[in-house]
Amino acid sequence: MERLFAEFELLYGSRLADLWRGTDVRGVKENWRSKLAGLSVGEVRRGVAACLARPWPPTLPEFLQLCRPPADAESMFAEAQCQVSRRAFGDDHWPCKALYWAAVEFTFADLRSLAWQNARARWTRILTAKLAHEHELADVPRPVPALPAPGQALTDVHTARMRLQEIKALLKNNPTNTSNT
Repeated sequence: MERLFAEFELLYGSRLADLWRGTDVRGVKENWRSKLAGLSVGEVRRGVAACLARPWPPTLPEFLQLCRPPADAESMFAEAQCQVSRRAFGDDHWPCKALYWAAVEFTFADLRSLAWQNARARWTRILTAKLAHEHELADVPRPVPALPAPGQALTDVHTARMRLQEIKALLKNNPTNTSNT
């Protein structure tokens, strides 16, 4: 908390002191500490970066909104559509866990096929719920490469037979194996 307020002092100078004049600064800092406890380091950095465009220091409610700005559901829908398309090639970069898990619940198929006008209500409901509980969500899993279409496998017959022999040997040496292979 001291680092945050030191940053504010560098940004705002005496304007910061004017904002808290006549108050218990320790109490203010403790209140900020308790209210910011649920934020990630990245979110606090986002808030500080947003302060660079503000001529006056923010109050606690203003700073919280700078750290977690209200989601623009339409632009996040477009970003999810983009990332879903890139995921097929393993080139996706989700800006937050909530966006990925909202896309999963909404379904990748619907993201590929629906226009914003048809998706607005359902997408907004799902995204809002995911953003509210983002700290509880699992990390974005790595993409799993798709299996080749039947007849399109790149394994030659010799390699396939060799792999089958390895699998048979593993099964034969496995003491928990009860089948007769």
